[in-house]
Parts: sequence; C-alpha cells; structure tokens
Amino acid sequence: MNVSLKLSNHIKSLFPTSSKNAFLPYFLIALFIAAITSYTNFGHTTGDEYSQIFEFAAHKLGNVSQGDLRYEFNTQMRPSVQAWAVVAAHRVGGLITNGINPFYVNYVINFLSGAFCIFSIIIFTKAFLPRIEPRYQKYFLILSLFSWLVLYTNVHFNSENISGHLLLLAVGLLYPRISKLGAGWAIGIGAILGLAFSCRFQIGFAILGLMLWLLVYDFRSKKIGSWILVALGMAFSILIFNIVADYYFYGNLVFTTYNYFYQNIVTGMMNRDAGVSPWFTYFITISFYFPFGPLYVIAAIYYFIKYPRDLITSIVGFFVLIHMVIGHKEARFLLPMLGFAPAMIFIALQDWEQRYTSLRLHSEKIIKAVWIVNIIACVTLLIPAATDIGAWRFLHNHYKKPTVLYYHASPNQKLLYYKKSNLELVKYNSGDATPLRPGYNCLIAFDANSRESQPSLPLVYSFFPPFLEANLPAFIKRSVGHFNIYELQNVEAD
Repeated sequence: MNVSLKLSNHIKSLFPTSSKNAFLPYFLIALFIAAITSYTNFGHTTGDEYSQIFEFAAHKLGNVSQGDLRYEFNTQMRPSVQAWAVVAAHRVGGLITNGINPFYVNYVINFLSGAFCIFSIIIFTKAFLPRIEPRYQKYFLILSLFSWLVLYTNVHFNSENISGHLLLLAVGLLYPRISKLGAGWAIGIGAILGLAFSCRFQIGFAILGLMLWLLVYDFRSKKIGSWILVALGMAFSILIFNIVADYYFYGNLVFTTYNYFYQNIVTGMMNRDAGVSPWFTYFITISFYFPFGPLYVIAAIYYFIKYPRDLITSIVGFFVLIHMVIGHKEARFLLPMLGFAPAMIFIALQDWEQRYTSLRLHSEKIIKAVWIVNIIACVTLLIPAATDIGAWRFLHNHYKKPTVLYYHASPNQKLLYYKKSNLELVKYNSGDATPLRPGYNCLIAFDANSRESQPSLPLVYSFFPPFLEANLPAFIKRSVGHFNIYELQNVEAD
C-alpha cells in the first residue's frame, strides 16, 4: 500500500494540480496530431534511421540476410537498443496476430515515439516555466510542442530524436530537484542519461556538459554524493542497454562505442566518405529551417554569451562546439538539442525587451506573423518522410500470391524491412529478359528518377496521383525519390 502511494505521489509531482489543467489540453492536441502524422509522415527521415534500426531489426527477425545489411553491421559499430525495441514490437504483435504487417508495427512505433517526445517536452517545459515571464509562458509551451520541426521529427524513431528527448526528460526531472536531489531520483536520472547514450553515442558530448555543470554545482553545495549516484545510474544503464544488449544482438562481446570511434575518427572514414564542411556550416544550415531556424541560431549565440555558467549553456554549448570541430556536418546531428531551443529563445526575448522597449510593443505581432509561416510549413506533415514507402505499401497490400519483382531502382530504395515473404526480387537492367512465371505476379520496379525510357507497360503505382503523373514535367517528378511499378502479369484473380 505504501509503495503504491509513493508511486502515485511521484507521478502527481510531475503534473502538480496547479498546472495540470493548463498542460492537459496542449498534451491532448499534440497527441492527436501525432496520431495523424504517424500515418501521413510515414517512413524514415534519413537512411541511417532505416538501415541502422529497422533493417538491423529485420535481420534479427530473420527477414533480411546479413549480406544485405550495410557495413555498420559487420564492423559492429552501431548500438542495438533501438533495433531491439523494433524486434520487441514485432514479437508483441506476433502474440496478437499471425500475419505481422510492418506498416502497422511502424505506425505504433512512430506514435509511441511521438507520445514519449511530447511527454518529455511537457516535463522539461514545466521545469523551466518559472524562468519565463507569465505573458510568454503560453507561447513558450506552444513553441515547444507545435513548431513544424518538432511535429515533423517527434514521430520518427531515429537515434537523434529519441536520444535528444531522453536527455530533455532527464534535465526536466533534474532541474526542479537540483537543490534536494534524492538518491532514487539521482539514480533514475542517470539511468535515463545512460539510455540516451546507448541510443546515440554523440549525445555523450551533451551529457558530459551536464555532468561537468552538475559536478561544479554539487561541489559548491557540498552534495557531491548526488553526482556520484547519477554517474552510477548512468554506468549501470549503459552496461545493460549498450554492452549487454549489443552482446546478444551481435552474438559476441563487443564495444560498439569504441568501434564507432575507430571506424569514423581513427580511420577517418566519416570525413573521407561523407565530406567535410567549414566550422560555421551549422549557423547557415540551421538558419534555413524557417520560420524558427534563424531564431534558434541568434538566441543560442546570445544565450551562450549572456549565461555562460547556465545549465543549458553547458549542455547545448558543449554539444554544438564539439560538432563544429568535427569535419563532417549534417543539420540532423544537432537535432537532439531542439528541445532546449524554446527556452533559450524566450529567455533571450525577455532580455531584449528590457533593452529595447520598442520590441515589447511589437513582439506579440511578430510572434503571430511567425506562427502563420509555421502553420504553412506544417503542410509537410502530410507528405511521407520516405517517398519510397508508398511503393512497398502498394506491393504489400495488393499482391498476396507469389510475386516476382524485376528490380531496376536505386539500392537506397530497396527497403527490405517492408518486403513480404511471397516477394522475390530479381536484379534487372533495361533490355533484360523478364520471363513470366506460371502462377506468379510479375512486376517491374523502375526508378522514377532514371533518365532511361520507362517501360511501355501498364503503370500500376506511382508516387503521384494519375493526373499529376500524366501532366507534371519530368524534372519535377525526378526531383522526388521514388520508383514506379509496372505490371507484366497479375494472377491474383486466378
């Protein structure tokens, strides 16, 4: 009875009575949007999200051979905890039905990802709300939950997104308890940080910034014991979710953290194969994420200068600085810091209003204008993140009997995680023979970006609706990565 009462009190402490009614409507609206965009914005946002999580999971499920996996599997340089989560989702689905539909499974995974991200944002926002002036608290919460980039990324199970929100959750739980951090909270927060690291090793730079800040704080307050407990919780979590999980995934004791460092840094593979960019690249690339991208950059620079000893500066500043030093740069690498941006923006805005009184007169008008642009940008939520997904969904839903797919498309479009067991892929080049097998559906997958002539056969699937497929200029259709499906033989009615 006492245990359940304590658990109930812990849960209630996350949403105190005074703020519960204020947060609940936003939480439900965000959850409703996630339920929709988990379907409309379906698929992976990057090739790494697909190949290192879903395709690794498909191999563990016995659906994809090792020879079809990327080199990261053989070099054992990728953590497996998220792949295990996908495997677990399939196992649970197998208890309900015999025929597992990967699209249903992924919908559930994406929705749960979105729900978790919303929860972590609420916890972090509640923790930092006292630092925001009352007139801006509503805008702070809305920006945290409903910017188009947040809505777009929340429902994707990639390592950047999940690790970033685990870190956000840990900071949100830590910040309001920093002066009286109990042993249970310290260990639990450390465990969350360890899981974040086990999802994406680069989040370790942000965790290091957090731990350095916490170490200084604990020394000042003479509570070094809490730092030790957080570190112990993190170490145990990494042992379970990284070392033990990877041992069972790869079949031998492996230190994927070291392998990742060796392959990318020691051998120079990342810079050599992916290219390098100047140190200031992130200032430019992040600014292109309208309408809030420029604000992210300006507010962050101001915040780091004005509050050099702040917790957020230690976390985000250290993370960004290390990534600026690393030669290869992609905007997605900074995605784990997205959750901290609204706090920096509104704290900076408050400071600017005090300095520039005219800004206070126009700030709300500016905010409303920016949100109009944000709403327009949300149209992207209705477009699949991976435009190749539609073709695989079409194959899955329309061909139940044995099917041969003569495949003439990019290797990056060969999403084997979604391939049904009745589907056989046959490598095909233009002009090759395409024999019709008795009792088989026979199809051709042809890269829509190819400048070769498309087959003179019935087109049964294109990413674009028939009217647009027939009338759009070729250069527009080629700008969207997808493949068309042409039908040689259909035996579904036989």
